[in-house]
Amino acid sequence: MTEVPKPSVKKGWSLVKVMGFGINHSEIFTREGLSPTASFPRILGIECVGVVEETTDPDKLSVGQKVISIMREMGRAFDGYYAEYALLPNEQIYSVETHLD
Repeated sequence: MTEVPKPSVKKGWSLVKVMGFGINHSEIFTREGLSPTASFPRILGIECVGVVEETTDPDKLSVGQKVISIMREMGRAFDGYYAEYALLPNEQIYSVETHLD
């Protein structure tokens, strides 16, 4: 484990505070160096749930909104969710209705 800076929002992306995630075979595969698209250093993780912290698309996403995000090169081409915050492409963030914490 290591400390990394909180990602800065850039055009077309939003910052999500990670509240939960899954660990699956893909991350194990990538950690073993078997993913042809991942380059290191990289924060792994391809699926998460969280809350929007900052957004560049306020018409689609609002601060505090509960969201999910899955796959599409998360954790390979760009950093994933194995951190407190994930910087994700807006088109890869989906609103979710839940009463869970």
